[in-house]
Amino acid sequence: MASKKNLFSKLGRYFIEILIIIIGISISFALTDWGQEQTAQADYQSYLKKLQQDIRIDSVQMTNDIRSYNAKVRGVDLIFKYHDGFSRDSIALLGQAQNALSNYVEFLPNDNTFQILSSTGDFKVFTNDSLVSELFQLYRFDYAFIAMMSQEANVERTQHLKPYLIQNIYFEDKITFPLVRTDIPKVVQDRTFRNICLDYQESGYNALNAYRRAFERLIRISEIIQGELEE
Repeated sequence: MASKKNLFSKLGRYFIEILIIIIGISISFALTDWGQEQTAQADYQSYLKKLQQDIRIDSVQMTNDIRSYNAKVRGVDLIFKYHDGFSRDSIALLGQAQNALSNYVEFLPNDNTFQILSSTGDFKVFTNDSLVSELFQLYRFDYAFIAMMSQEANVERTQHLKPYLIQNIYFEDKITFPLVRTDIPKVVQDRTFRNICLDYQESGYNALNAYRRAFERLIRISEIIQGELEE
């Protein structure tokens, strides 16, 4: 009888020891999981703030680029409205329009944070699947579309518009230091130039559409990030 009591007593002690070990391991795992969750949350917040900064920088550049493309489109419209009765002030505006057409525009996205997230796999810390989807759409597709449309516009500028203008530059004063400028009234009446402008304007509209689509997504992403940071 005493031996049975000793056996049960030993089993009881073993059970308590095993239970203590299991509880300790469970607590250790729980603390580890909690620590990992806290680290993941901190990483998530850090990435959100970096993305927010990147988007702010991109939005400023996109706003300036959109303004430049609008000036190109308006410049073509102004050129097509030219007639011999234009005042000297209007001819000056034509000069500004021509300068707008000659302006080179290239969008350089600030995508460092997105590239880091993609290469390291740290997107796993993101808890908002909709945000991840929007980010991939923005950086992989919308920005690529902007680059493609902008390249088309810049090809028109570099291969057609600029060579034509260079060929039609004249020297206002050939005796003293020459003042180089384009004979705007002569140029704007030339059919070849007008056809070049039409193609250039179309490429400008295409670029504007690409920018506007990306800008709309940029706003959505900014709102989602702000909501995540405020939670």
